[in-house]
Amino acid sequence: MMNTSIRKNLMFGCAALLSVFALWSAQAAMNPDLIAQGDQQWAAGQLDAAQRTFEQAVQAEPRSVKAHMKLAGLQLSRQDFAASIATYQRSIGLNAHNDKAWLGLGFAYLHTGQNGLSLAAFNEAVRIEPGHQEALAAMLVKLATP
Repeated sequence: MMNTSIRKNLMFGCAALLSVFALWSAQAAMNPDLIAQGDQQWAAGQLDAAQRTFEQAVQAEPRSVKAHMKLAGLQLSRQDFAASIATYQRSIGLNAHNDKAWLGLGFAYLHTGQNGLSLAAFNEAVRIEPGHQEALAAMLVKLATP
């Protein structure tokens, strides 16, 4: 027969574990809703609201590449290049094989005059997805020329 103290500790541990899973599931379920809401706000031109919503999505699920990419894309479109660079870098930290994050980072660097970093980011995007080579060819040549 199991000791009462051990049984209580086991039940407490199971309850704590189930609580963590329930919280994680609620956050995971909330993130797509926040992203959809942010997309609607962005489409309606409610850029401040969309940014707050995408920031909430990132807070709710910090490991969501999609949430980071939405936020970074909005920041880039709003010409908040420093913020978009940081957000794209976090997204790349979550998935280094995300060619779209490398592209976004390249454009953000380009707009801040950091041509060497822009070229490196674009080259990484092409390495991951060679199909980008044709679209970026002229820009890559221009950036590589001193």
